[in-house]
Amino acid sequence: MPFLPPDWRGPGEDWVKCQDGWEVRKIALASGQPFTNTGGDKVNERRRRYNTEPSIHTQDKKDGKENQAPEFRLERHQSLPSLQPFCPIVIKCTREVAGFNTLSDVLKRLDFRSAAHDVRRFQYVSSLLRLLLNPDRLFHLPGSCQKLIFRILEEMTVSVFAEKRGEPVLKKLIQDLHQAVDERKVWGSYHGSETLNRAHRNSRRRLACITALEQKRCMSSREVCKSEGEEEESVVTREDDSDISLEELPEECIREILLRLSDSGDLDTAGEVMPTMSLIVQERRLWRELVQAHFTSLQIEFIINRKPELKDGKRFRELYFSLKKHFGLRQEFTELVVLCKPCRVLYWQSLGHPCIHSDSGCSKGQIPLTPSTFLTFFSI
Repeated sequence: MPFLPPDWRGPGEDWVKCQDGWEVRKIALASGQPFTNTGGDKVNERRRRYNTEPSIHTQDKKDGKENQAPEFRLERHQSLPSLQPFCPIVIKCTREVAGFNTLSDVLKRLDFRSAAHDVRRFQYVSSLLRLLLNPDRLFHLPGSCQKLIFRILEEMTVSVFAEKRGEPVLKKLIQDLHQAVDERKVWGSYHGSETLNRAHRNSRRRLACITALEQKRCMSSREVCKSEGEEEESVVTREDDSDISLEELPEECIREILLRLSDSGDLDTAGEVMPTMSLIVQERRLWRELVQAHFTSLQIEFIINRKPELKDGKRFRELYFSLKKHFGLRQEFTELVVLCKPCRVLYWQSLGHPCIHSDSGCSKGQIPLTPSTFLTFFSI
């Protein structure tokens, strides 16, 4: 008969009941989700009692020794500052290290729900959701990951209407969501179990309620502002001389404003505002700066070799649209998820991570990840 001591196998993970279902305790603590202990105290008490009681196999070895005190797991109090959101990741599976990365655990550990409220990380989260809401990719994800995506979209909806920014991006994401869920049916029914579909319906209903309430609130606030403006106009008969309109700005200031725009559609729209802007938009400098901002020198040389007439006439506007059609625009993000290769950890660029190596060794292996590159670490 083989000898089996009491600790012949690990105790396993502690699972707790969260708002979106059952989660591992350490992941729930890392993401800051509220949870309730359902039967966990009894299991821990039974486990401590079993470890402190003498066993028939180790009774001879423990004679004359006192029982060891039970070990308690320390948890962070809510008053303490939150930890840096980071996530260990398996870069390459070997014979010694075999593992896989789950998208839901990484999204929770990196705290994407709170990232939806951050101005710097909003664009990265929205770009990642746009890739995940593709019907060919969304329904290949597990149910827990699908519910987490819906939850992140709800947080983004609340943040957009509260801070009055990013409404076109949010409308496009919600439209993609409804289109993906409604059109992807099998034999007249939705994918997944009835419980998962019920959770999706509740999430879509909450999104519709939030959108309707915020739109109603915006309309009422506009009416109040309009009525207040009419009252002020009836009282004030002349404007203050210190107010300067856009048409009164010098041409150099307007040019500097237009140089800050990174989209050709915004430039064309700005050119329709006033005659001065329409003349500035036609200048070669604006389109030259736009070409140099979005494309590399190799890409520019490739198009010029195919179309030499663009270089002779210095037609940077046509060069920009030719480059955009062939290569696409470069994605620019104010905040990125970074991979630290020495530590094998994913983290946010501005928040950092607890490094286990020296600063010199860790600074050489940091790789910024775009949303499309971020998804290559997962089998989706």
